[in-house]
Amino acid sequence: MSVASKANIDAWFERIGFAGSIAPSLETLNQLHQLHPAAIPYENLDPLMGAPVRLDLANLQQKLLFDRRGGYCFEHNLLFKAMLEELDFEVKMHGARVLWGLAEGEEPPLRHLVLTVEVAGVTYLADVGFG
Repeated sequence: MSVASKANIDAWFERIGFAGSIAPSLETLNQLHQLHPAAIPYENLDPLMGAPVRLDLANLQQKLLFDRRGGYCFEHNLLFKAMLEELDFEVKMHGARVLWGLAEGEEPPLRHLVLTVEVAGVTYLADVGFG
């Protein structure tokens, strides 16, 4: 794995203000799940301005951690997934639909990304990319 594709866990911890246990426990997940969206804002400026959104780890880390910008659901949750996996959590991605404001029976495309994390045999929703 190249350095550019490795999760920079120390930079993430600094950005979100985390200094707790890194054991892959429910307590750690809860702390990280609270700190991440509190420190890194929801932002959808790039898509609105027509700028390309780069979803590879190196670009996500540059934008969200080092440039100290925010991101939208895909950016937040992909970064969160990479960091949780670096801490040995078992993480799965799921496409999701936004149903709010639609007529009954309409089925919109998958436009949201959510995560589930398994801890001690129990699956938890871990979505940090909501606006």
